[in-house]
Amino acid sequence: MAPSYLMRFILTTSFILTQLESLELRENLLKHLPESISKLTKLKRLDLGDNEIEELPPYLGYLPGLQELWLDHNQLQKLPPEIGLLTNLTYLDVSENRLEEIPNEISGLINLTDLDLAQNLLEYLPDGLAKLSRLTILKLDQNRLQRLNTNIGDCDSMQELILTENFLSELPASIGRMTKLSNLNVDRNALESLPIEIGNCANLGVLSLRDNKLKKLPPELGNCGVLHVLDVSGNQLQYLPYSLVNLQLKAVWLSENQAQPLLTFQPDTDEATGEQVLTCFLLPQQEYQPITPDLFKYLSENVNNVKHATKETLKFYDEHSKFSLK
Repeated sequence: MAPSYLMRFILTTSFILTQLESLELRENLLKHLPESISKLTKLKRLDLGDNEIEELPPYLGYLPGLQELWLDHNQLQKLPPEIGLLTNLTYLDVSENRLEEIPNEISGLINLTDLDLAQNLLEYLPDGLAKLSRLTILKLDQNRLQRLNTNIGDCDSMQELILTENFLSELPASIGRMTKLSNLNVDRNALESLPIEIGNCANLGVLSLRDNKLKKLPPELGNCGVLHVLDVSGNQLQYLPYSLVNLQLKAVWLSENQAQPLLTFQPDTDEATGEQVLTCFLLPQQEYQPITPDLFKYLSENVNNVKHATKETLKFYDEHSKFSLK
């Protein structure tokens, strides 16, 4: 149905659709919503995904029964404060938009359990987000976040937290209050350390920290008794904490080229601190440098040597060092 006819249909029939509970308007090239949509007071599910909506009207907040709202893949730059009036909302998807901020009034979504904010332009989160005590899934991947609010741990019902591809250099200590957290993904950020409080995440099963700047992991990670998947490939780790021997790990990823999910570790001693640690043939990790034209030329000219190089002897150094084969 063409957009103009669709809008006319909503305008002319909304008065007889007052009992409507589900409305699917996905992929209709919609750019705005008619005010008459506010008459659909029985509406529980509204799908506006894959349209061209640039702005949401305030009267969208006047749908008291709304439980599920899809706004993914539009052109939204902001959400109206009235979004906080949707107190029965349990699911909200505003991924793949152009959002630069979220109104603090989002704290009014007291029944929200699933929030998808992925693929936007968010640089920070409102403090009100921490008041969503029933939130179990929060997706924030592919934004511009440089930090998380210190009170994020107040979302103590959180089970899945996705922070992939942001600019985070640290996680707040309050994350340790997320005792129900089972899946934490912070791949491709700029993490330099983990808070020791992460050891309080008793239900953490999957921890993915791929492609960060971690030089060590806290020994307290060994307190995460159900942790079974640990991905720390693409970091700068010298060793792993010995406390990991207490865990029933099924997969430990230290390299993208790793052939097996499980490795054989040996106990060792950190010369600097004297503490017992774990090491293996993939530790310490080497910083990865993408192949540049000059490096490709070097490899091509020395192809015979490269053919005989093993994974243990092929090393990449940072941009200030020269490539070498040992």
